[in-house]
Amino acid sequence: MNEIRIDFQPDKPFGTKGTLIIYESDGNPLFSNTLDIANSKKRNDCVKEVSEKYQGIESEPLEKVILQKVADIARDRQKAKDTADNKSEKDYLKDTPPEVKQAALDMLKSEKLFEQISSDIEAIGIAGEQELSLTVYIIMTSRLLDKPLSAIVQGASASGKSYIIETVSKLMPPEAVVQAHDFSDQALYYLPSGSLVHKIIISGERVNEHRSKDGYAEDNTKAFREMVASGELKKAVTVKGNDGKPKTVIIYQAGPVAYLESTTAANIHDEDATRLLPLATDESTGQTQKVIEAQRKAAKGHITSEDMKQGVIQRHNTLQRLLKPIEVRIPYINSISLPDTNIATRRTYQQFIYAINSIAFLRQYQKTVKTEQLNRLEYIEADEVDYSIAYRLMVKVLSRKYSPLNQQSRDLLNVVMEKIGIEQEFNHKDCEQWCGISNTTVRRRLWPLESAGIITVNKENKPYRCKVEHPELADVADLSLPLPEDIAERIAIISE
Repeated sequence: MNEIRIDFQPDKPFGTKGTLIIYESDGNPLFSNTLDIANSKKRNDCVKEVSEKYQGIESEPLEKVILQKVADIARDRQKAKDTADNKSEKDYLKDTPPEVKQAALDMLKSEKLFEQISSDIEAIGIAGEQELSLTVYIIMTSRLLDKPLSAIVQGASASGKSYIIETVSKLMPPEAVVQAHDFSDQALYYLPSGSLVHKIIISGERVNEHRSKDGYAEDNTKAFREMVASGELKKAVTVKGNDGKPKTVIIYQAGPVAYLESTTAANIHDEDATRLLPLATDESTGQTQKVIEAQRKAAKGHITSEDMKQGVIQRHNTLQRLLKPIEVRIPYINSISLPDTNIATRRTYQQFIYAINSIAFLRQYQKTVKTEQLNRLEYIEADEVDYSIAYRLMVKVLSRKYSPLNQQSRDLLNVVMEKIGIEQEFNHKDCEQWCGISNTTVRRRLWPLESAGIITVNKENKPYRCKVEHPELADVADLSLPLPEDIAERIAIISE
């Protein structure tokens, strides 16, 4: 056989798994097999089988032809990715049907914008958890600002923390999301240059194996912390120069990014805790009932159709692409304060400001664009509506920043107090039955209570007996944030 001709039909576009067909020189099919042609072992086994079975087909030329096909697929895949990456927001909007664009614009201009967002989130599959899912949506939208928000969602296994993040992310433009179940500590540095600018990074659930004896999870998150804090990454590495000698080069990765992850850990490393908003899933009986009811409706077929879900997703993708870069200013900023006796305020205050900015930015089509006379810079102003939404969503979140306890440990303490009060003994099994959580989760949540001196643990005999001694140590500092009506009055005075 003078010429080796092959055909390869991939299972999916730009895939290397599929059906390989080898033809005779006259065009008649000679051999076929289903395999991953990029897998060297599978490929070599196939080549060996063909060369041994059919005289005139040598293994080396056949290997070269198949490898060339692998190279062609890789090239085409990269070309398609580059084309998608280079596509601007305007290009996407140009391809958007006019009726979808109009529906997105109408939504952006509506006073019921946030009610509609919550309704749409429910329509695509999230039962309950309205405040958490809306907060995640706002955080993801903040990627478009110079100072985005970042958060970690904490909760027990099966509480829906990762599902909420992943489901809400569907409403964001696909080109804006960088998601992986696991990022190595060097992964961000070696992404293509510019691929993180104003993107949402979604990391998989934080692992728990790197945990010190005090129960705090430590993870390889330095790169994420630096990107969240400074909006860029710089790393000095040693490489071999053209002359063969080592030289130092700087790897630079621009941001900023909005970052989200989830964890079952009761506590996270202090360096991460100050930079990430601590969000928590609702583990109440009422939320469980909402989830079960949604599952019942699905079993009956009473759910949003896939076509309708895709319509919601397309509308939100378009809505996000219609948001324009513009500065947000807060005219009533002097009226907002947090406890200055706690060093956490240095970052928490900024995070609350960024939350107000993000909400106002999302409502930009409902605002008057103003122009600074000196430099002709355009901007919009946050109003009492923006503050009211930020206040409703962020007070609980910010309170966790000043609490000696995480939300999960606090919830467990509340259950214990409700069941038996103070100075009555209980054990881990009691907590499992009261809260419906595993023994491992109980231990994680009791440790902060013990370390804070809120409970004592008698470890003389098993099972260990616990007792609430000082519940007052769990009290949260007063945030002293002005009420929304106070801000409305302040704005009225400023406007006079």
